[in-house]
Parts: sequence; C-alpha cells; structure tokens
Amino acid sequence: MKKMIQSAAVLLLLATLNSQLATVHAQGTAFTYQGRLNNNGSPASGIYNLTFSLFNTDTSGAAIAEPVTNNAVVVTNGLFTVLVDFGPGVFTGATNWLEIAVETNGGNTFTTLAPRQQLTPTPYAIFAGTAGGLSGTLPVSQVSGVVPLTQLPVAVMTNYATSVSLAGFFNGSFGGSFYGNGGGLTGLNPANLTGIIADSQLSANIVRQNGTNNFTGTNTFVGVTVATNVNNVIVGAFIGNGGGLTNLNTAQFANSVLTNGETGVTLGGTFTGNGSGLTNIPASAVVAAPPGMVLIPAGSFTMGDSLDGESDAMPTTNITVSAFYMDVNLVSYAQWQSVFFWATNHGYGFVNVGAGKAANHPVQIVDWYDSVKWSNARSQQAGLVPAYYTDVGFTQVFTNGDSGTTVYLNLTNNGYRLPTEAEWEKAARGGLSGQRFPWGNVITENLANYYGATASYSYDLGPNGFNTAFTNGVVPYTSPVGYFAPNGYGLYDMAGNVFEWCWDWYGTPYGQPTNTNPTGPATGGNRVARGGGWNYEANLAGCANRSLLNPSGVIIIGFRCVRGH
Repeated sequence: MKKMIQSAAVLLLLATLNSQLATVHAQGTAFTYQGRLNNNGSPASGIYNLTFSLFNTDTSGAAIAEPVTNNAVVVTNGLFTVLVDFGPGVFTGATNWLEIAVETNGGNTFTTLAPRQQLTPTPYAIFAGTAGGLSGTLPVSQVSGVVPLTQLPVAVMTNYATSVSLAGFFNGSFGGSFYGNGGGLTGLNPANLTGIIADSQLSANIVRQNGTNNFTGTNTFVGVTVATNVNNVIVGAFIGNGGGLTNLNTAQFANSVLTNGETGVTLGGTFTGNGSGLTNIPASAVVAAPPGMVLIPAGSFTMGDSLDGESDAMPTTNITVSAFYMDVNLVSYAQWQSVFFWATNHGYGFVNVGAGKAANHPVQIVDWYDSVKWSNARSQQAGLVPAYYTDVGFTQVFTNGDSGTTVYLNLTNNGYRLPTEAEWEKAARGGLSGQRFPWGNVITENLANYYGATASYSYDLGPNGFNTAFTNGVVPYTSPVGYFAPNGYGLYDMAGNVFEWCWDWYGTPYGQPTNTNPTGPATGGNRVARGGGWNYEANLAGCANRSLLNPSGVIIIGFRCVRGH
C-alpha cells in the first residue's frame, strides 16, 4: 500500500542554540536483552530499575563482571528491552548465567529474581578433547594441535615421521628423510635431493647441472630447476609457472611482471582483489572512509518484504549495489548551517532555510531540492566534484531552482549526494536479511524515536504515544542524532526520528531501470522518503516501508549523504 506523506504547516518553537554538537560512540560489546517480568504471576507494567549480574554458574559463585544497572526501564504487559554492556573480555565462549534484580523506580530495595537466565552468545568456537568417531573428509586447514602417532592406523602418513615404508600411491609433502626408489613421486624440491644421478638415467628434457644443454623452439619444463651453469641456454618460449626458479634476470621480464623482492617498482592501473596476503602496506596507501562516514560493502540483498502485506514492497527483488560510503548520522542542524552559510555566500539559493530543535538534532523542514543543492555545496566546499546538474551534459552545476527544475545525477563524480532507494534499504538492513527493522522484527521506544501504537501493531512493544525521553513540551520531539544504538553497519537513526529523502522518483516495481545499481523510474510526481519519524507509528519505520512526497513539500523530514567508493 502506498503511503502519501501530507505536507503540513508546522509551528516550531525553537530554543536558542548554544550547545555543542554531541558525540556518541558505538558500544561494540553491548547486547540487547529482552525479558518478561511477572508480579505475583501476572505480567508487570510500570517503571522499574533493573540490575544485571553475570556468573559462570547457575547458582552461587562470584560475579565475573561488574554489575550493570538500567534505571527507569519501561515494562509493558510484562515485556521489557534493555541494552546491557559488561565490557570487553567477558564472553569467551563459555556458558554464562544472567542474574537480574529488580526494584520499583523510586524504591530502595532490589529483589533478586530466580532462576538465573542462561546466556548463549554466538558465534562459538567448538572445542573437542578427542576426535574419536570422525569419518569422511576433514580439510587439513581446519585441524590444529598434535595427534600422537599411537592414535593413527599404520596406513596413515604423518608429517616428520621417520622410517616409514610407503606402498601404492602417495600425493603430498614429506618432512625428514625418505628412503625408497621414488617411483611415482612428482613435484619434488631439488634442494631436498642428495647424491648423483647418472646422465644415462635422465630423460632428454632434463636440464643437467654441469652439462651443455641447448633447448630451442617451444620447451615445456615441469618441476625442473634450471642450473646456473653458463652452458645452459634456453632459446624460445618457456611454458610453466616458474615455481622454484631463482636468480632470474629481471631485465628479461615484461614490464607487467612483478617479482618477489623487487624494489623501486611502480604499479600503474587498477588493483582488484581483497588484498588478502598483502603485507608491509604503509598507512598512507590505505584509503580510509571519509570522516563521519562508513563503507557499505558491495553485494546483493533482498529488497522489500512480505511481512506486513505492503503491496509496494512486493514482490521482493534481488538487488545488487556497488560499494559506497554513507553518513553515520542524519545531517544535524549544526552541520546543515555550516554548509548553508558557505553556500549562500557562493551563489547558491534555497527555498527553505531549514530548522532544528538543537544543534545536535537532525535538520528538518527542507525539501528535496534544498537537500540536493546542499549536497552539491558540501561537495564544492570540500573540493569534490558535485553530483547534480541542470543539463544532460553535466556542465551546469545545480545551485538554484526548485519545483519544476530538471535535475541530472552523475554517479561517476566523487561528490556528496542523496542515496538511491536501493542504497538506503541495503544500508538500513545493516547486513541482516528478512527482518522488519534494522535490528530484528519488533520495536520499542528504547530502540527508536517513533509514536507507539501497541494496539495497532503486534510487533510494537511500545510504550504508547510519543517517546517520553524527548517530549519536553517543545515540538518537534526529535532526538539527538546518534542517540540510539547503531545497526550492523554502524549507522544511527535508520528507523525513526525524521524521514530521509532518497534520490528516486517513486514507482513500482523495484529494480528500475535494472537490478544492478537501480536509480528508480526516469520520471515521476513524487520522490521517495524512507525511515519513519518521531510523530509516526512503527509501520513507517520498517526497512522495506516506502513513503512518497512531493519534492517541493516540507514536513518533519531530513536526509543523510552518500559518496561513491
């Protein structure tokens, strides 16, 4: 079902802004705990203080971490959700038990609840004392430790075993001494061979250590070390991987060949790969994410869902996007002003000046065109190439104009821009798949800033109404950017607080014009907005929920920027 966000005139009572921008850090050791609290056999409701202690036994024993107290926890119909952080080094793979003590908010006595709750954090490493009963193929890379020879059958060949007699076929590497005629052995390292092999015992294509060897034409050598004797001359093509060749003259290599131990080598072109195995890379050569942004990795994901029967979120579609950087936070009012004042002094014009409850709250009351022009100004202020233009040839930077202006996007430029709808949803999911929200399938006001309506949505655990942490009598009831825990990619406020503009015109189905890096329909009447807001119910805060708005419309809506990788 399509959701039209209606434009409305909003009276904002804004306080004088003199506070500094808040800084919030992700808590990488924290976890979300959801529980149920009963009072005399019935679900409890109200405000409680909860203390959490961690033990390595289900009864008695001493706590293995400092207790954590969460004050003023809202319990609704017996359910509560809290964020617990015992700090680093606590969870080592062993089973732990959580002991919870409770007191009413304003009370002075904690009551310890029983029994303790077993915690099973994942992922776990599996440790086994013995390997008895194993069968099938076991990759060597998965085995560590030492297996005594007495535990192995006689047919097993072990590393560094001595006085072992082999019969039949063996393919592998030997350490130590080997006795036998070597029949059938291949891939031998000549450095491990001793003694003298008579020339008469060698085939014609063996390179001799001290003989005159002349090879012409096309020669194939497999597992052969070419001697350094000056009489060994190879003319023509050499076919093979060169494994084991040493003291090669690099002047004989083409410019595209990189050799081990070379110094002063300059590489040109593009390097592709994950960099696995590279060492001694200077920090100056590593490209870090731009300040305030995180890298969203390239890859495919399932866009949309069928959890709530939203017609424009179906059918789900496999979408592929390239890697990109995204702002960790919504654009704050302070950040908006720092670019806005620069822009208006450099030829930019805006229809809306923007608003914010405080410097560290998100900017809102900005239309789509304002957000796009601001992104261009942010790019130019930072010395980057803008992404938006008013001509198809990308020569006229979009600096002025609003409703009716045709805007063209150049995705190849390195400047700031609005995310496409596909980029936004991939980022919002934080690496999860098939979940309603960035963290899972239920929502509470401890996780996001939205309007609770528990009677309307079974997945809304409330409490009902506006989030009381921000209802100070001065609208809008926005929350500071980064107030709640981030998602799996380290992004804050991907659900609730304020809606976020996307680049795309609204349309169905997903994947227009293609399923790889889609940018939406070519034309339309409304632009896409995502994420929900402080004064909207939980259904609009879902990862797959799509809202639409006239690009010249202004409500409690903000945005965040992305950049190409």
